[in-house]
Amino acid sequence: MKLSFLFSLLLLTLNSFSQNKVLPMDEHGKYTFLEITELKSVPKDIMSANAKRFFKTNSKTIKLKSAQKDTAFYGTGKMIIQKGIAGIGHPSGEAAYTIAIELRNGKYRLILSDFVVTPYERDRYGNFVPISVKTALEKSPGKLNRSEWENNMNAIVTESNKIAAKLKVIMSNTQTEPKQEVKQPATVSRTEW
Repeated sequence: MKLSFLFSLLLLTLNSFSQNKVLPMDEHGKYTFLEITELKSVPKDIMSANAKRFFKTNSKTIKLKSAQKDTAFYGTGKMIIQKGIAGIGHPSGEAAYTIAIELRNGKYRLILSDFVVTPYERDRYGNFVPISVKTALEKSPGKLNRSEWENNMNAIVTESNKIAAKLKVIMSNTQTEPKQEVKQPATVSRTEW
């Protein structure tokens, strides 16, 4: 009796803490993650070098497509959507997105938008692989797919916050990138041994 009471109490508290996160829509009707961060102590040229370093360090998931005069950087990325609780589970899909980092004096703006979700399925070897159906996040879900859409939205918001946190750490660097010293090979003397 006590065990069933504790279990139901645990489920009730988990349901109360699981809030659905939703990204706001922009003026074009697209879900957009937007974060503006002020960095008064970092000069604009160092912020530009930091933005390039961000794309370079995250090159497996985020690709730089173009840059406009060291004030705006545009690229594409891909995030994995996990299914499960507290890191225990499996990937249920991936979300492709566009990323924009725009720089001004003393601040920068991060924009993630154009989310396209590709679900995963298990192949005959037991691996999770993407299927050929891609769905824009803006497409309204039906009654049957509502919970899956909400789970995808929660995962996208969580991963977007992680990307913003990584960018904030790199952009707060106030020094230019240290140049690596090139070691000259030791000179070989044939006369002395």
